[in-house]
Parts: sequence; structure tokens; C-alpha cells
Amino acid sequence: MEAKFESEKINSLKFESVTFAHESHDSTLFQADFDFPMNDIVWVKSYEGAGKSTVLQILAGLLAPQHGKYLINDVNVTELSFEEFLPYRLSIGFSFDYGGLISNRTVFENLMLPLEYHKVLPFRAAKDRIDKIIKRFEIEKYKNERPAHIPGRVRKLTCLIRSLIMYPEVLLLDDASVGLGTDNAQMLSDLILEIRKDGHLRHVFMTSYDEKFMSLFDYKIIQIDQSQLFNQAPDLEKKAVNL
Repeated sequence: MEAKFESEKINSLKFESVTFAHESHDSTLFQADFDFPMNDIVWVKSYEGAGKSTVLQILAGLLAPQHGKYLINDVNVTELSFEEFLPYRLSIGFSFDYGGLISNRTVFENLMLPLEYHKVLPFRAAKDRIDKIIKRFEIEKYKNERPAHIPGRVRKLTCLIRSLIMYPEVLLLDDASVGLGTDNAQMLSDLILEIRKDGHLRHVFMTSYDEKFMSLFDYKIIQIDQSQLFNQAPDLEKKAVNL
């Protein structure tokens, strides 16, 4: 494995006239212009099916707009080759539902792969980071099991931990708390906030229907409505809801 870790700092994310529609559906986004809030935790909200997950997938580089530009640091992502996009991709962590784990690798191996392949840390330091997080979430007994042989809660946790394991600048989480349970949701929020405090996870974007989970963060809101993105004014009367 000869890959080297050469991430790119991400200072701005922007849509210019972005249009995206899934096949046989109306446009999720139509000529949308939007400068995403940076250096914040951002809650991306909309009614069901209006495009929350799609927006995160475009930000992750997993989907490309049919028209318009998605800009990172004023660079048009849609014009980049895989190799040219890689330095930005290495600064972006994401988790969507339960997918993305490699079926023939164990929980530990799935978590080790990005750190080892991109040479982020020496093996012992990488192993120590993974072991500490696995112990924190009390899933040590599943460490050497493959995804097909672990409970859904542990599979979801593994996906979430992998999105965080490289301490990226941008974190994209789609319905992160679904299937976790109260204790694990609390531990996840604590971990996100701790890594942010250490200077990582500068830009966090999350979708969620779970107001109790989101109450664990100070956040800004992006609203998707009528195929456009809007910054929502803060609710000064928002009250914290304890899990």
C-alpha cells in the first residue's frame, strides 16, 4: 500500500445553480445557490423526501449535480478527476445509514483500513485510537466479527466510528442516532464534541428527526424547501431537551 495521506484544508463549500433530480423524480434541487455555514454544527432539515440525504451525498462527492457547480474552496468538484478530488475526500468523513462496511473484514479491520491505507498514523497509534473508541462504546466483543455477524446497533456504530476515525475537517452524518439507543447517542455526541474541541471536525452537517439527539449540540439550521436551500433564523425560544 503506497498511498500517502495528503488531505486538503476545507474552508468553504458552495452550490452555484445546482440542479439535481433522481431518475423519474422531480428536481430535489433546482438552480440552487447556497454558501454553506462553516465552522459550525449544522442541522439540515426538510420534510421527508425533500433532499436532506441528497445534499449530504453531494457534499461528500458521492453524487454529482446534473447542472451547476459544487465548489470546495472555490474549486469546481464536478471537473476534478478522482485523483484531484482525493485530497478533499480525505478531509471528509460521512456515514449514511448502515452501508459502507466491507463484508469480508472484521469490525477492527474496517476501522483500521482508512488509517492504514492512507498512512495517517503508525500502526500502533492507529490501533490504540481504534481500541480506545471500541472500548468507549463497549463493543469489544464484536471487534473480530464481520458485519454480517453483528447486531444492527453495532453495525451502525461501526459506520459512525469509521466516519470519525481519521478526524476529518468535514463530517456528514445522515440520521446518526437512528438505531443507537439513548446511551450510545449520548456517547456519540460526546465524542463529536471532544474531537471538535481538539480542533478537528470543523464543519459538521447532520440530518435528523431526533430533536432529543440534536439538543445535545449548539447548531445552526439549513432548511430545504421548494428545491432551494435557506439559512433558518435561530429559534431564541429553543429549549434543551434531555435524552
